[in-house]
Amino acid sequence: MLKLRQSSYRHASVWIGAVIVGAAAVAYAKLIGAIQGLYFLWFSGHGYLLSALSPLAFIVAAFLVRRFAPHAKGSGIPQVLEVIEESGKSERAWHSGLISVRTALVKILSSSVGILGGASIGREGPTVQIAASGFAWVGRKTRKWVPALDLQSYLVAGAAAGVAAAFNTPLAGITFALEEVMEGALSAFRQTLMLAVIISGITAQAILGDYLYFGQPTFTKPTLWLLPEALLLGLIGGVFGGGFAKILAYPRFTKLPEKWWPRALICGIACAGIGLLTHGDTAGSGYEVTKRALSANDTGEVSVYFPILKLITTILSYLSGMAGGIFSPALSIGAGIGLTVAKVMHFENFRACALMGMVAFFSGAVQAPLTAVVIVMEMTDQHILILPFMIAAFLSHAIGKWMMPTPLYQFLAGRHVEG
Repeated sequence: MLKLRQSSYRHASVWIGAVIVGAAAVAYAKLIGAIQGLYFLWFSGHGYLLSALSPLAFIVAAFLVRRFAPHAKGSGIPQVLEVIEESGKSERAWHSGLISVRTALVKILSSSVGILGGASIGREGPTVQIAASGFAWVGRKTRKWVPALDLQSYLVAGAAAGVAAAFNTPLAGITFALEEVMEGALSAFRQTLMLAVIISGITAQAILGDYLYFGQPTFTKPTLWLLPEALLLGLIGGVFGGGFAKILAYPRFTKLPEKWWPRALICGIACAGIGLLTHGDTAGSGYEVTKRALSANDTGEVSVYFPILKLITTILSYLSGMAGGIFSPALSIGAGIGLTVAKVMHFENFRACALMGMVAFFSGAVQAPLTAVVIVMEMTDQHILILPFMIAAFLSHAIGKWMMPTPLYQFLAGRHVEG
């Protein structure tokens, strides 16, 4: 009877935690969306004034983290991975500052100020830490009735739920948990798995052509024709993604000041200047620019310089000391790379190139190729492109791993770097 009662409490707490996480993720998304919309509205009328105030916003966003919750710095995913690692060793992990309510609140506040200042940050990484904090809080309350509750399972569930709720991609949440949060369980056979699927998929399509099991696809050309694009974008995405991860892992390459406020100031000035140069396109998550480009009739909607400038502002925003993630900016950078390659190489399927660029850069930077494939596929409903996606992801992951042997989030967690 006692076990049955404890099982009921455990299941109820998971339901409650999931509801809280879902509601918090939506509220956070609405808040960031509203602030980003306000930024673009003000920028259109008072761009120079807003850009002049951006460095101050960077300093305030970094100060909030430094003064009230140092563990709120950066994306939040390394912090969650660190607590997951600690949870198997110490009971104190339940009360870690990495997953406290205070940290979650400062995370929200700092990232909001950063977005208002034109920082190139996303909300998805912070959502993971906020979600894990929410699940941990529910778990701490539930331990009154279920003392043997496993913190690790609650944190993994929270991280997966955070990704699923942030992007509205349930399958990506599961894949992210397997690939990134439980990396050791999957890494041993991930490359073999992807290589086998890619080779067998190419063979089947070469013999039978593109087909759906219960009907014909509506895509304009067979996806096997996209093989050159997938290979090229996998190569370029891997180089840029791996370099991006390397710089975030070893910020000394940037020669930024060690002291927190001069660093935030310089990052803010640089991002403000680039924002003016790009008419605000490099500010925020990059969602608006990417969506606009994917809806356009040609590649002229996005400058060929956009991916480089967006990459620079994302690095500077991340290293400034504020709270903010790289998920959405990475996808935006990847889309820009794909569109630029399509423009330079005169590839006809520029939208497909943009999507493959998103997969490739994300996979090279984060080294989560299956998550990259699933997240872009779910967000765009382009299941017909799964084979080119996997080719680009596999190649970029291999190059990214060569440049950065330890995945970025795992590296930051292992170094106890809250960011």
